[in-house]
Amino acid sequence: MTPRDQTKYFSTDLVLGADTESKTRLRIAQILGDWTDDREEEEERQLTRALMSVPSGDIYTDTRYMVVAAQCRLFMRREELVWAEQKLKSALNDAQQRGQHRWVQHFGLDLARLYLDKGDEQSASNVLQTLVGYAQRVGDKLGLAVALVQQLGIAVHARNWSVVDPLLTSLDSLAGDPGVPQIWTRFWVLKAGAMHSRGRVAEAQEACNSARQVLMGWQGVFARQLATNCGSSSGLFGGIRGWSYYEAHAWVMLMSSYVQGQTFEPALRFLNLALEGVTRGEVDGSRELQPLKLHIFLRMADVSIAAQSMADAKHAIDQALALGAGGSFWRKSRDAIALRWAMYLHRTGHSLEAMDAYRCVIRGTHEDLRFAAQINLALLQLVGPTPECRQTLRSTVVGLIQALETSPNGPHDSVRRSLLELVQGVETEEPVKAKTHLLACLKICSDTADSVLQGWTLCLLGTLVLPAGQYEQAMRMCAAGQNIAQSANDPLQKAAAIGILSHVEHAVGDPERRAKLLEIDQQCLEQFNARIQEY
Repeated sequence: MTPRDQTKYFSTDLVLGADTESKTRLRIAQILGDWTDDREEEEERQLTRALMSVPSGDIYTDTRYMVVAAQCRLFMRREELVWAEQKLKSALNDAQQRGQHRWVQHFGLDLARLYLDKGDEQSASNVLQTLVGYAQRVGDKLGLAVALVQQLGIAVHARNWSVVDPLLTSLDSLAGDPGVPQIWTRFWVLKAGAMHSRGRVAEAQEACNSARQVLMGWQGVFARQLATNCGSSSGLFGGIRGWSYYEAHAWVMLMSSYVQGQTFEPALRFLNLALEGVTRGEVDGSRELQPLKLHIFLRMADVSIAAQSMADAKHAIDQALALGAGGSFWRKSRDAIALRWAMYLHRTGHSLEAMDAYRCVIRGTHEDLRFAAQINLALLQLVGPTPECRQTLRSTVVGLIQALETSPNGPHDSVRRSLLELVQGVETEEPVKAKTHLLACLKICSDTADSVLQGWTLCLLGTLVLPAGQYEQAMRMCAAGQNIAQSANDPLQKAAAIGILSHVEHAVGDPERRAKLLEIDQQCLEQFNARIQEY
């Protein structure tokens, strides 16, 4: 049989579908988007030609929607949000008219994420509520669970507990149905975050345990390589993009590190497990997990700075800087990295350099990072190396008060207010006002389970009541602060508490006890200095 005769019986039309060209160009565009930074024009060209080559007919609707979804992701990556919004709205309406349930959810979720990127949480919530209503109307359990979990994520981030609690109840009632691990790992992680933010540590740890149990079940499916609607290791289930196995693994371990509180060693152990998950998820060269990887490095820096492990903090910041500078998300990450660098300089005694770094963050646009930088700058100005520092402190405090007033009931309002109360308590020279501010800070710390700030506040209150001769009260406060410092393995806070206790013993006339306390105080300071000098 000649080659020409063979083509009569084995024509490529018998093997390749009419949408083969479209799917091939789509895959080329996906590879360009996942693995390159400078081929966006070629990626867009391939997607345009892919869309033009999709045959007409309902049978090719999925192919057309896949290309449109890829175009929208490209627009969002380039921050061309107007084009992306128009495209997503059009695709969402078309999918609703055709009764394409999975694509209704897909485009709806992408549209909600776009609004979140723009900071428009209300529009995002409206889109998700529409998806909830649609899923209930058509009896789509999977779509309903996905939309509810996304709503929960927005509500937890906004600390809107009046919305969080009903959503938790609704999702609890589903009891793992549908059995898609991408949904339930995210649900348990969000529940852990909600409980942790409200100071309900035991419930947060229980939620993390549940997340790890779901993860173990998912791992079993993944290990056996079962091709189910769970999407194996990928983040695709029922046509809706979700967490991949390794991404879910990293998020579960990351949240587990948060709920450890001030027990730094377990927190770092969970962070290393999170980093391991991301690294395994990057073996195919994909860069989708790089923002999560950056988040892990920043969290490692936070924990190491809090633990006064400055060598580890410097290493984590260097890794975050290398990753952030090399990625397309540098504009979004630079202020977060700069804040950690400023905190590192602050903790290692480089006050002037730290002030400059904090001011760089304050000039940025991220509200939470700006507030954190202003608080830390105010603390530096309290003990600043120049007389001008103290003079500018008052204006910094006024700016902090205005920042809180312009965004009341924000997602981190209680945390901000506790920090502001602390700064105001230390800044004022009137004892009554100082005590009022510090007691307010102490109450908020108790509500939010912030033990570190609680310990420092107790020590400061001890210094306030000591000159008034309230020795017993000062001793109780400083002893409580010492216990918190002991649990957190914080030698600096412990030294502060013991130093104040030594003044109490001096005031009550016990020189022997005071000498012992001063000796312990010196040991704590030496331990702290040794940690600082590691870098």
